[in-house]
Amino acid sequence: MLIVFIFGETYLVTKDIVPTLERKIGITLSPFLREKIRILEDCFINELWRYIPEKINKISIDASTTSNELEVLIKKSNLPIISLDRVYLNNANEYLETTRITDQNTGEMTIASRPGNPSLEEQISKIKKYSEIGLVDVGAFGGDTLLEVCDLFEDNKINIEEIFLGYSDTKTNEKISKTRKVSTLNLFEFYEWIELRDLFGIDGRRIANQTDCFIPYWENLTEWANIAPKYEEQVKDLCKNYNNKLLGLLTKEDVKKIGKPVSYGGIR
Repeated sequence: MLIVFIFGETYLVTKDIVPTLERKIGITLSPFLREKIRILEDCFINELWRYIPEKINKISIDASTTSNELEVLIKKSNLPIISLDRVYLNNANEYLETTRITDQNTGEMTIASRPGNPSLEEQISKIKKYSEIGLVDVGAFGGDTLLEVCDLFEDNKINIEEIFLGYSDTKTNEKISKTRKVSTLNLFEFYEWIELRDLFGIDGRRIANQTDCFIPYWENLTEWANIAPKYEEQVKDLCKNYNNKLLGLLTKEDVKKIGKPVSYGGIR
């Protein structure tokens, strides 16, 4: 199933601050705060586009739109649904809490359980009650992490009948579809794809053996967000400015739940 295909290189930003705070971090937001945060998102994106090359398509999509579309898509499958992302799907049969763990000094990444959760082996053992599943993730950029997760399931005799994605790069989608059935809502030729939570500094690259620390994307914008080196400091300042604005809105909330942003060298 394919709903949207955008021609030409595209810089995609998904607006996911509200569901990240509510579904992933566990902060309850009032309708007033939700609206204020969505206004912040739009203002940030308008400023960000100044630093993206003119020839590149610039698209932002609200996470709630993708969530609703994924809900409709998976209901048609009648498969037990295993999700890799609570932000976009909050009623899966089971969740595999996995992420790419980043070495704080070298930037090298490996796949592992999300800090604070049981090992991947323990999590998968609970999913073995299903012999066939539908696997859901928000999207795939290069696809290697997703395919590695698929191999983990299949090594444990869990057959993936179908993969459901919100977004995918065209070449990545083609690579995945050679070995597995995949249904994707939105196809792009990615110049870059960024989830706004990473630029706002409330999430980022996770660190081994650290349950409450992460490396925000402003620490390495050229490699992690495809920002030209000449603009890296301006965009870093932009990200930090909006992080402060967001935290300013959350003064009555338990922002310690968000965790500590760290540099490659340690906690700032």
